[in-house]
Amino acid sequence: MVASEFVGTSISSNGDAEVYGPMIKFNPHIRFFDGNRRGYLHCKLDRSQLRADLQVVTTVSRSDAPQSTFASFVVEHGRPGAHRLH
Repeated sequence: MVASEFVGTSISSNGDAEVYGPMIKFNPHIRFFDGNRRGYLHCKLDRSQLRADLQVVTTVSRSDAPQSTFASFVVEHGRPGAHRLH
């Protein structure tokens, strides 16, 4: 494994999980996918690791929609790959 790539979802538009979901089986390098939620990635980087928390909102129709952490991943120095925390 050479690198890890994190791709966030849109936060301001509804997604279409029915379109993208079936393609996942043809892309074995994708380790995590959820096309039903909207949000953004919050990343923290220091000398030992990169931590990426997927923050999701309950709805895209309100600017004050509640948010929560849906999944967290870490890439540790010297250890290849992204590893899910929760």
